[in-house]
Amino acid sequence: MQKKQEPPTERKISDKEKEMSRDRALRHFIEGAALDAKGSFAEAILEYQEAIAHNPNAAIFYAISRNYMLLGKFNRAVETAAEAVRLEPNNIVYRENLGTIYFNLSQIDLAISEYEKVVQIDSNYSAGLFSLARLYQVSKPQKALDIYEKMLDRNNEQLEVLFLSAQLYSSLNRFDEAASKYKRMLELDPSNRALQKQLAETYIKIGRLDNAKEILENMVETDSTDIEVIAALADVYLDMKQFNKSVELYQKLLARGINNIEVKLRIAIGFFGLCEQDSSLVPKTIKLFEELRDENPKDWRPFWYLGAIEANQHKDSIAGKYFEQVIKIDERHSDGWWFFGTSLFGQGKYEQLQEEMLKAQRIFPDDFRFLLLQGLALTRLDKNEDAVEPLKKALKINSKDLNIISTLALTLDGLKRYKESDSLYEEGLKLHPNSSLLLNNYSYSLAERGLQLVRALKMAEQAVTAEPDNAAYLDTYGWVFFKLGKYEDAAKYIEKSVATGKASAVVLEHLGDVYLKLGDKQKALEFWKKALEMDPKNETAKDKILGENN
Repeated sequence: MQKKQEPPTERKISDKEKEMSRDRALRHFIEGAALDAKGSFAEAILEYQEAIAHNPNAAIFYAISRNYMLLGKFNRAVETAAEAVRLEPNNIVYRENLGTIYFNLSQIDLAISEYEKVVQIDSNYSAGLFSLARLYQVSKPQKALDIYEKMLDRNNEQLEVLFLSAQLYSSLNRFDEAASKYKRMLELDPSNRALQKQLAETYIKIGRLDNAKEILENMVETDSTDIEVIAALADVYLDMKQFNKSVELYQKLLARGINNIEVKLRIAIGFFGLCEQDSSLVPKTIKLFEELRDENPKDWRPFWYLGAIEANQHKDSIAGKYFEQVIKIDERHSDGWWFFGTSLFGQGKYEQLQEEMLKAQRIFPDDFRFLLLQGLALTRLDKNEDAVEPLKKALKINSKDLNIISTLALTLDGLKRYKESDSLYEEGLKLHPNSSLLLNNYSYSLAERGLQLVRALKMAEQAVTAEPDNAAYLDTYGWVFFKLGKYEDAAKYIEKSVATGKASAVVLEHLGDVYLKLGDKQKALEFWKKALEMDPKNETAKDKILGENN
């Protein structure tokens, strides 16, 4: 059936109405634009809405979304921006606008989606690529770098892109690539000192000290008043073991009467690093940190280094007071707690150590170190049964730590829980096959029980070879020989143990046992008595003396 044609007069009326509607929409749009220019965004929206009522189109929805965004009404802005995109899906401006609104709403995935569509529409659109890379940086850093590299392939003189890619490479610990970007930036802007510093710092991180030194020396030559650069150069000299140059620069900085706390701290830390090579610098270093401590009593760092200096000199009591101050200033300083604990251990304050480590565990429940120290404290208090639980917890957190394995194995051994201790020794030696401590302790345990003596001898020999002056290891080696009936060899190594001057009462008793087997009762009595003098609670030595005297 043929469609009935619309009468010409009716068609003309329809076209006229459409034209009038477009004219009304245009007038309202112009009014809205005028209000926009005055900053009357809410009133402008009303005009734009009137325009839409007469002639809805993408440009008007876009204008409304911009105003809603300026008014901080991002949810309303999304609705109108999305409508503009729906009407004109290939319009880059509208998609960028919608992506920006999503970003302001912290809907990053949706923002990324819009910008991905933008670069699909125009893969050469630099602004779109740049915005997408910035959005990728947090969640998809490699994708961001891919875009930056693509942009730099087209034009490697874009300083902002070079800088952002360098920062991103640094955050991923890819310092070689970061350095190449900073180097390119310096080629474009060779007098930029901030970039020079950044490149030097990056070179230091990857161990390219010669390159860092060259940059910093040139910077000092250009400006000898830049104390931060001078301090950095002194640090590099220190790392390169050019100690005289390092000291010279630190001394120059001190002579200037530096008031910058951070620079003064850096100088003090530099001297701290030099103390290992030149102990004469210790008093000056202590003085520097004491001055910093007095100037900044709420800064834990001077207390930390003062504690470290005292600890290096085996002054556990003084060191402990400094480390205690560190954790008073910053309760969450885990290393402060650790060194405070080790100082208490060094002082033999095992009861206090146990109490302090319980406090540390409440703050750091997943840090195995405080469980280890608690376990060690309990073993020193002869509470071996109680020590097992914290040591097992520590092992569960860090199953490969040598200190935990050896301490727990030794504790279980002492409790005669041999099945558990042997299993732990075996597992420990798989992880640490060259550990002298494990080799020694396991071989001694086997020797005491008369088990696997040939293997025990090999393990003890390996430990002594690694540490030939260790009194305990020499004694173990000799004691395995004793268990094998090789008394001359036993005497040779246990005598060496005693000669170190670090032999325990057990070692002295062992030597007495060896002399008895060699037929020298007089020497046997002599060393049993020495063992008893060193440890009056040694009942076995007492019984042997009584037995030979009767």
